Amino acid sequence: MSELYRIKIQVPEGIIEREDDTEKRMKADGDYVETGWRVLGVPFGGPIDGRDLDGEAFTPETDIWLKVGDKVNLTYYHGFDPDTIGKKQANPALIGRATYVGADERGHWFEPVLDSEEPLAQRLMKADITELRASSGAINHLVRKDAGGLISVWPVGELALFDINEWRRPANDFAVIEAKTEVIAEAIPEADESAVDAVEESVEAESKSNSIIPMEENTMDEEKIVEEVKAEEPKVDIKAIADEIRKSIVEELKAEPGVERGERTVKAPAVIDGLGEKSYKSAFWNYVRTGEESDIRKAAKAALQEGTNTEGGYLVPDDEYGSIIAKRDEESIISRLGLMRVTTNRDKYNFPTEDASLAKFTLVAEEGPISAAEEEPTFAQVAVPIYKFTKLIKVSEELLEDENSNLEAFLTNAIGRAVADTENYYALVGGGTTVPQGAFVGGTAGLTLDDDTTIGVAEIPELMGKLGSPYHNGAVWVMNPATWFYLKGLTGSQFIFTSGVARLSGTVDGPTLEGYPVILNSNVAAIGATNKSLLFGNFNYMGFVTNRGLRIRRLNELYAGTGQVGILATYRFGCAVLQAEAFQYAIHPT
Repeated sequence: MSELYRIKIQVPEGIIEREDDTEKRMKADGDYVETGWRVLGVPFGGPIDGRDLDGEAFTPETDIWLKVGDKVNLTYYHGFDPDTIGKKQANPALIGRATYVGADERGHWFEPVLDSEEPLAQRLMKADITELRASSGAINHLVRKDAGGLISVWPVGELALFDINEWRRPANDFAVIEAKTEVIAEAIPEADESAVDAVEESVEAESKSNSIIPMEENTMDEEKIVEEVKAEEPKVDIKAIADEIRKSIVEELKAEPGVERGERTVKAPAVIDGLGEKSYKSAFWNYVRTGEESDIRKAAKAALQEGTNTEGGYLVPDDEYGSIIAKRDEESIISRLGLMRVTTNRDKYNFPTEDASLAKFTLVAEEGPISAAEEEPTFAQVAVPIYKFTKLIKVSEELLEDENSNLEAFLTNAIGRAVADTENYYALVGGGTTVPQGAFVGGTAGLTLDDDTTIGVAEIPELMGKLGSPYHNGAVWVMNPATWFYLKGLTGSQFIFTSGVARLSGTVDGPTLEGYPVILNSNVAAIGATNKSLLFGNFNYMGFVTNRGLRIRRLNELYAGTGQVGILATYRFGCAVLQAEAFQYAIHPT
């Protein structure tokens, strides 16, 4: 019989998340060979702010529908071809089976046995164990998760093992394979006095160390044990013990610093080996300068809230990320207007919008009857997707090798300007189909101008009148610099212009037209046939979403022939118009 499984795999283009049919073909126990491995098939947390590459995470509360001793099928890379990205094996190989042995503070563990006759199983046994990873597959229609990406139900039906390369990796790099050095969990065979003593000792050991205790639902013979020890003194409540262990693990995951996810906060695992932000920052810039990854890998593992896997690059340290954002804010229209950004770990964010405004209050005489009509406002949601953007910067090997060069300042300034330019372009003229949506696209064509090469004096107040009065508070003009100077040169106009006035505070106010700020940007079309050259609108009715963090990846070979190194920066951003009537633009005829 075949069952539908949900799997997640990382490839260069992102995550393959798809449904796959996996055939169950079990062999006799004697047909398999011991590996001496233990597999962390369902890890808690993840390398990116406590999540995997898809923004999801397992926790100690995740129900995997397995009890200690249960067996699941083993496949190689979920039935995908070992050497071709995204290609399925013609006949998925069952390479063995795995026994569930329990959970500890890191996650759920399995012990695999492999079919020595299967070529892909032989391939795994010959590989370096440090280069092996795992991934679990769950019965798709039974999977449950909350809005923050925490998975509550993941019925494991399959476990995949594979050797990694530049593209063949799990969605969660915590899913490792290790040499078996201890028993993860064992069922207590008989309920007698010695068993009671063993339970008490295990609980005491848990308080003093990181001993691995099977979770409540995964303890075989639990009911039998509870019944047998009820009459004994002291009484042992196994359920309470398991609940307490689970609670303590969950609390560790929830401690600050954390990342808000809906109503829950999940903290990345604690810093280990004495490594922290300072070590991560040093290792990060050493990686950028030299390409050496051993230190950054160790630091990223120790400060998981800062690092990700090699293929996706490494997160820029907080100090440098703050400098990049500061540079962005100097030039970003969004930031200059003081507009709110929403930060999320998801691939989109839903902004609530009101479909219709409420009418005015109804005048009622003192002690008179209430005559107002009942009204119920209607609300909608606008989903703003987040898109991935990359910037490739070529840096000479000499600059990287020069200890006296201000590489950090160069990169933060260059990346900050590039982020601002990206946001400005898409917030204004983004197409909105497969890219962020800009105001000139999602807004309303309020006015068709009379001429394809001019703007009439009377057309300026006419466009202003197209914007409803509720939107005037906070409204701005947007135009190309050439359009601004054209308007200033119109004869017979009585417009109120300011070109920027120096204040005693040392600040300079930008230009205004009729008392409203003017945003000048070269991405906006100038005066010309069919062009949208002028906009009067309120950007408080546009949604802006970013995904926290910016990743840097060093590309050593791309420009090796010219003595340069590629620095690839990745940034995620999205925007869309929430109320079309809040943006009125003028368009020239053909």
